[in-house]
Amino acid sequence: MRQRALVLVGMLVVLLHAALLGVASQASIGMSREASIGAPMAVRTIETGAEPSAGEASPPAVEAAPRAPPPAPRPPRVPRAPRAPSVVPATLSAEASARAVESASSAASEPAPVLAAASAPEPAEPAASQPVLVQAPPEAPAASAPAVAEAAPEAASAVARAASATFLAAGEQPPPTYKTVLPAPVTLRYEVRRGFFRGTGEIRWLPAGDRYELHLDARLAGITLLSQTSQGEIGAVGLEPARFLDQRARRAAQAANFKRDSGTITFSGPATEWPLLAGTQDRLSWMIQLVGIVAADPERATDGATISMVLVGARGEASVRTLRYAGRDNAETASGSVPALKFVVAGRSAYDTRYEIWLDPARGYLPVHATARNVAGDAEFDLLLERIVP
Repeated sequence: MRQRALVLVGMLVVLLHAALLGVASQASIGMSREASIGAPMAVRTIETGAEPSAGEASPPAVEAAPRAPPPAPRPPRVPRAPRAPSVVPATLSAEASARAVESASSAASEPAPVLAAASAPEPAEPAASQPVLVQAPPEAPAASAPAVAEAAPEAASAVARAASATFLAAGEQPPPTYKTVLPAPVTLRYEVRRGFFRGTGEIRWLPAGDRYELHLDARLAGITLLSQTSQGEIGAVGLEPARFLDQRARRAAQAANFKRDSGTITFSGPATEWPLLAGTQDRLSWMIQLVGIVAADPERATDGATISMVLVGARGEASVRTLRYAGRDNAETASGSVPALKFVVAGRSAYDTRYEIWLDPARGYLPVHATARNVAGDAEFDLLLERIVP
């Protein structure tokens, strides 16, 4: 019995010893959860080389190379050259290319308008395949015209100013000019009528060479109703007024100036300025101009015929007026009626003065009767021929 008990105890000791050895081996390979959560395993790689010869010592185990370092940061980008203000020719001359290469090689020491496109370290010379960008120098500003190259003639500047303002209506053309045969010097005496009033009037036509003077005076009851003077030259198209003076009863005198050197018409009162067109007449000279036109071409006094000219007053008025032939008519004079050619000058607006004039072919087409009518159509005054003084 005692021997059996010892055998059983020995077997129990062996089994317990085996159990203890099994638990220890499991813990050594890390099967437990705590072991797996612990620090990571370090893995070492042993390089196997050729077996050393008998005389050589066996080399120590070489540890695996450390993990490759992170890549070096990318080099900073080369700033692009600012856009050149002018286009650089695609093909540079040999001399310009040499200058560009020299500038590129010294770019590190001083600023230059030449930038190498390659990001590699700067070579001694740019490779043929590496384009070189050349910043063109700023364009020199175009030479500006001098503020005043040369003083323009006063005539040209005045014509330019006059061209910006015109009395012509939209689409209206300047009137034509006419040939004339002007009368010899003469004084025409008239009877002046204004309603029931009677007075005296006189037209003095005084040509002298290539110049002329023309005067009109009308008086009623010893008071000067109207006084007008026209002075100027006689040219290829007849009268060319230079100054027109107009004075009415109880009003200050006004003047119109025809500046042929500047091609403008100015006035003593208003600041108006008009272009001076060929054939322009003032409100007195037009009567003698009409006489010269009809004397030069009697066909102007036929049915349907018209004559156009610019009429200018002394107070800034200017417009193209049409003288319409109104047929043959008996003109009333201070000594009776005479056959005459009637022309009517209609107004351009309701505010224009209208004129009627009768020319006597027997007296060289001189005016034997003239009437000026106001806006209402009433006669402002009438001139009726009394006599002609050579």
